[in-house]
Amino acid sequence: MLKAETWSEFLEIIKQYKRENTESEIWFRGQNNNDFTLLPSLFRTSKGKDLEEKIYRKYRQIIFRIQPQQKDDWETLFDMQHNWIPTRLLDWSENLGIAVYFAVKYNYNKTDMAIYLLNPKELNNYSKKKSIPIIPDDPLGLEYVNNYLNKDPFPPQFPIAIQPNFSNYRMLAQRGLFTIHGDDLTPIEHLCPKAVKKITLSRNSIDDANDFLEFANINEYTVFPDISGITDYIRRMLT
Repeated sequence: MLKAETWSEFLEIIKQYKRENTESEIWFRGQNNNDFTLLPSLFRTSKGKDLEEKIYRKYRQIIFRIQPQQKDDWETLFDMQHNWIPTRLLDWSENLGIAVYFAVKYNYNKTDMAIYLLNPKELNNYSKKKSIPIIPDDPLGLEYVNNYLNKDPFPPQFPIAIQPNFSNYRMLAQRGLFTIHGDDLTPIEHLCPKAVKKITLSRNSIDDANDFLEFANINEYTVFPDISGITDYIRRMLT
């Protein structure tokens, strides 16, 4: 684990990591509390794992009235994540600025934050996958219902990095990517340490990080280009 006391130290750590991993793709995730681990929302509750299939089936049943054109199982899962329903997905981005936004903008208690750097190919090596599946176009045999709900042919263990199609404006704006967690409830950074680097970003860098976000035009509207993002952006103009 690395710690950046200042914004300039943080940028230098990022640059050094990129210099040392020139052949590797890098995914970013920001968390507003340094103590939070890389564990999906579904598994942060005691009943989440047991209720996963019930939640998924109920969502499919209810959403049919709004979207009679049924989506496949992956697109349904992405919709659930998009609408803040607990799933076994974790959000990542190919854009460092998006990770910084989520670390800083929701840090209401002014705590130290965490920025995670993920090598997706290294992560998938744990599951013997040689590439990153593109979902749903080229899933490389990965199926949500069969593999994760029905445990066919066996319960998945390691998290896997997947690339979704940008099926809505929010995913496109955030350059959204996902890891899907297996049935082992160990956080990714402990289960697959070779694939993840954690940077603790000091609370002292919040002002400089906010300046960066303003200069880069990363705000509620550009991150959430829908009605919820627009209203949050307008409200902030009045503060």
